[in-house]
Order: sequence, then C-alpha cells, then structure tokens
Amino acid sequence: LRDEHQRDVPAKVVQERKDMGQTIDLDASDLQWTKMGQGQCPCPPPAEDAVSAAAEADPDAQEKRKALEEQRKKNEAELRAKLDNMSVSELLKAAMSAQSERTLTYKTYDGGLDTVLSTGNITAYPGVVAAATASFAVLSDTINAIRKSLLEKHHRKDLDRLLGDLQRHEKEKLSTTAAWHLERIREKNEAAIVNGASTSADTRVHNMLQEGVTTLRSKIEELVEAINETLEELRYAALEEEE
Repeated sequence: LRDEHQRDVPAKVVQERKDMGQTIDLDASDLQWTKMGQGQCPCPPPAEDAVSAAAEADPDAQEKRKALEEQRKKNEAELRAKLDNMSVSELLKAAMSAQSERTLTYKTYDGGLDTVLSTGNITAYPGVVAAATASFAVLSDTINAIRKSLLEKHHRKDLDRLLGDLQRHEKEKLSTTAAWHLERIREKNEAAIVNGASTSADTRVHNMLQEGVTTLRSKIEELVEAINETLEELRYAALEEEE
C-alpha cells in the first residue's frame, strides 16, 4: 500500500460539515464479543457529530452539544477571517497540512481497533470511534473552509475542484474504513466461535467474513491511490503558485 498522503506537513485550521463532512457511521448493535464470555457489543449508534455517541448516557449532553455548536461557530468565524488573509499558495499549504493531520488520525483510529482486538476489550471501541469522529470532522471542515476561500476570494475553480475530489475520496475512504473495522470485529467474534465448539456453518460464516475483510481492505487501497493522485495534482498547483 503506497499511502503517500501519510507524510505531508504538520497541521492546523473548519466550515461546511453537512455537505462534505466526515463522520463514522457504525450500526453494530447485533455484535457480540464471544471471547472471554462478554455480552452484547455496546458499539455506538450512527454518529452525527463528535458528542452524539455519548448523548444518551449523559443527561447534560444537550447542553454540551449547544455549547460545542456555539464554540464551533466561533471557531469557524475565526478560521474564515484567518483564511481570507492567505494567498493561494498559503491556502494550499494549509490544505496539505490538514491532510497530513488526517493521516495521523487514521493511524490512531486503526491503532485503537488493533488494541481492542488484541485485548478483547470491546467496550473501549465507542471511545475510539468518538475521538476519531471529532478529529475527522474538524479536519474536513477545515478543508471545506479552504475550498470556499479559494473559490469565493480567489476565484480558483480548478483548485476547488481538486479539493472537492479529495473530500469525496476521503469521505468514501472513511466510510469504507468504518465498515472494515466492523467486519474485523465480526471476524474476530466468529473466530472465537470457530475455535470453540463450532459447526460447518460457523466455519462458512467465518470464511465469508475473512473475505469481506480482504475485499474492504482492497477498496481502501484503491481509494488511497486515488487520494495520492489528487494530492500530486495539488502539489504541482502549489509549486506553480510559488514560481
């Protein structure tokens, strides 16, 4: 896997979440963690934003959401003011920086799943998802704000198109990665059954899940290639701006 977009610059800088924002949508209510006799999986419901996963458990969740939304609007206004003072070259560097941070978030997200699978502590997974959702949303908002500035202030439809392509690929990659995580958890669960007293039907299900894991991983690799191609075009555009 040639994941070039994992090595760009550090990061900073939030806008339009609904249109192109990134959240992790997992419906894992039917999962069970068989190993060590643990019961029903408490995986989170579909997450619309960073705090929705904890909303039901926290009586103050609505107030917290309202406070977070107000803070988010304030952050957006500050970000837009900052971006409006940037040149095209600076905006592209900021986008690449956010993309680099996004890659680090994937490493943390996947690492969190690996820890859950190796320890059998499925109850830790909702926290992994919530943290990743929050980070991905901020980074996606940032790139959308950069797009808006490039289009509205600098009238760069070409760069807006490239960043739009990047966002679409990243949105699909995130949903595919979430599905891959879910399939890995199910495969781990089924493996525990197969290693115990299993039937031929259990073995078939386990084999199907293994195939699903492999298929989803291949899809992620294809999306990484598409992302890298788009990033290469953005790098060329950034170089032209510096000439």
